[in-house]
Amino acid sequence: REYPLLISSFDHENEEIVFKNHINLGIAVDTPDGLIVPNIKDADSKSILEMASDILRIAEEAKTRTLKLETLQNGTFTITNYGAIGTKFGTPVIKHPEVAILGVGSIYKKPIVNEQGQIVVAEVLPLSLTIDHRIVDGADGGRFLLKLKQYLSDPSSMMLRMK
Repeated sequence: REYPLLISSFDHENEEIVFKNHINLGIAVDTPDGLIVPNIKDADSKSILEMASDILRIAEEAKTRTLKLETLQNGTFTITNYGAIGTKFGTPVIKHPEVAILGVGSIYKKPIVNEQGQIVVAEVLPLSLTIDHRIVDGADGGRFLLKLKQYLSDPSSMMLRMK
């Protein structure tokens, strides 16, 4: 909701941005037949536990090919987790007509300099955001990633924002 351009689409026929009043979160699922991207309808109205349950359900339905057609339609933003297969980095491809996709890599340990100036070993989660620059500029994409980093660094702040 804070970044409405990221859940918009582009209407080529009328050459205009279409803003959505819902968030249907696509989850890329690795199946024996390739990636399938079902989506969780009205994801922004669900709790973390409801989302987790929905992800497990649609992933199983994707793998067993029992998804309903509407589960594959009208996505507004997709998350792909190439980290699940052990890959740190990737370049996710936007699923038309969406304008953005978030890629999540595998967590790994890396030496970093902490706020006290000490070198420590920390766990790092690589993220990639692919955006359609006709709609979303790099500054908006960067602000979205910084907000996501804030939420992931302090999950309780995210929980306060969710139902």
